[in-house]
Amino acid sequence: MKLQADFSTRLYEVPVHTYLLTKHNPNQIAMPTAQMQGSIRGITIHNTNCKPLLHGMTDAEQYTWKTVQGQMRDVRVHFYVDALGAWQTLPLSQAGWHATDGAGDGNRHTIAIECIMSPLYTLADQKAEDNCARLAAYLLMQFQLPQTALFTHTHWLHVRDGAVENRKILNTKPHSYKMCPSYILPHWDKFEQQVSLYYQQLCVPAAATA
Repeated sequence: MKLQADFSTRLYEVPVHTYLLTKHNPNQIAMPTAQMQGSIRGITIHNTNCKPLLHGMTDAEQYTWKTVQGQMRDVRVHFYVDALGAWQTLPLSQAGWHATDGAGDGNRHTIAIECIMSPLYTLADQKAEDNCARLAAYLLMQFQLPQTALFTHTHWLHVRDGAVENRKILNTKPHSYKMCPSYILPHWDKFEQQVSLYYQQLCVPAAATA
């Protein structure tokens, strides 16, 4: 079965289909209840693996469906992104479960984007990464956040453990529990540069009309 999105739009050229778990939860899966409206401090980037296609769904749609079916354990993210677009599963005012830091800033104050890729870094993987960069840039601009408000999952693991180094160090510093986003981390600086480029492009019209 394919999911029927509540509505679809395009955010900086990325097709986004909204299917909120707060509305669609027939199996009564556990859901985060904390709100972060007015206190969003950044965007957290994750990687997850491509799966064999199921029921004609896209990768992002399939992960959304698996979440509804209770197959994603306690992972709750705001967006799943693949080469074809994104599916939004949580309202942006609601905290997620994604940073492995409990009630820390990662879960409670950042929007989670799960970028679906493979270790092969195919053209589809590169397109998924590009869609992720575009969506991240759009969200940074939407919430009037600086370009430096871009984090990795690994960053929050270090913060949880009490690390005090700056964001740039903690985003890529090895962690024994998990290195995430695993496929983007080897070229994280390049990814950040791409997000920065898109961010600046998005801000040009606003600056021109100010």
